[in-house]
Amino acid sequence: MKKVLGILIVSMALTTSAFAKVAVTVSYETPGTRLETMVMKDIEASMVPQAVVSLLNENFVIKRPLSIVFGGGEGPLFDPEINAILIPYGFVIEVKTRFEKSGYAETGVHPDEATMDVLMHTLFHELGHALIAMYDIPVLGKEEDAVDGLADVLLIEYVENGREIAISAADLFDLESEDRMELSEEDFSDEHSLDLQRFYTTLCHVYGSNPKEYKDLPGETGLSGERAEFCVEEYGKLHDDWMTLLNPYMIR
Repeated sequence: MKKVLGILIVSMALTTSAFAKVAVTVSYETPGTRLETMVMKDIEASMVPQAVVSLLNENFVIKRPLSIVFGGGEGPLFDPEINAILIPYGFVIEVKTRFEKSGYAETGVHPDEATMDVLMHTLFHELGHALIAMYDIPVLGKEEDAVDGLADVLLIEYVENGREIAISAADLFDLESEDRMELSEEDFSDEHSLDLQRFYTTLCHVYGSNPKEYKDLPGETGLSGERAEFCVEEYGKLHDDWMTLLNPYMIR
């Protein structure tokens, strides 16, 4: 829980205006099962939603109220018609189960903590879709790749231990890639890049943002030396491009 509490402290410290308009809110739908009730309580106790909301309300000009809704059967997704990010309890259950079955605790990160890491990355990913829709931000290439990149930037630049949180999200992509023993046309035509590509791209951003601290990351994860050579430049451009696009909508 140290990591998540640190996130909230940093988020609260980012206040730039005491009168910033509160435009992002969180709500919870009534759980349908005992397990969903436990998950709802875990999300609330993690402080992740509160940290995300604080960061957004204190740093971005939100053109119209944005809701983060936990529960229901759809998602994770951003629904532009109601301007809401939808995160089902079932998604959180699935993520936690996957980490537990993989023996993730052996990495030194408890499955509960890794699950909340993924939740934060997912919230920032869906936020990317919301910002693109609200601000009519141009996107070249796959929008899913673009918002993956934004999630990485927000974690790395605004959240304490954000790089470690991004690594947990990358590890989930890696675990999900193991489900596909054989790739199909549907995998290649999907709006998302392949899970293994998302895994290595996220690691590249983490490494590129601080190659000195994460000098061992390529060797430990299989990120090729050739790719690693370009990660510093890749992350730098990703950061600068997103900050340029978002600058007009950030609170001074």
